[in-house]
Amino acid sequence: MPSYLQAVAILLVFLVLWGGWSLRKENLKEYFSTHDGKGILKGIVIVVVLFASIALLTGCSSGTFFNDASIFAGLDYTKKVSPQCAQGGVDDHSTSNVGLDVNAYRSNDGRATAGAKLTHHSCAFGRDSKSYDALGAYAEYKFWSRW
Repeated sequence: MPSYLQAVAILLVFLVLWGGWSLRKENLKEYFSTHDGKGILKGIVIVVVLFASIALLTGCSSGTFFNDASIFAGLDYTKKVSPQCAQGGVDDHSTSNVGLDVNAYRSNDGRATAGAKLTHHSCAFGRDSKSYDALGAYAEYKFWSRW
């Protein structure tokens, strides 16, 4: 199977599993007939079609699975008070994130990737207000790379 189909299949599996879990208490037919549901469904279709089209048009080659894992750390600065920080502290604008990234798929040409992340967000230097841990999935397509 060409890698663009593999990448789209992975993206669809992520969406179905995640959506199924998130909407497990909803009547899906009723939900997707609401204004919000139609908007979300439209967004999902656009993302899948765009992702598949770009991968197909640029000749994405076949790929490999579970290539690497990494840790990451970062700092973000918000214009207003960060949702992770208690207002009025020594620094209520800086948010930290640290986590683990596991690659699930990479095309042989390195353009299409999919994986999972576990990320912790909290106030970087001030008192925490709402820190949280999040498990996420992603699909990525690179337009160019110097590697």
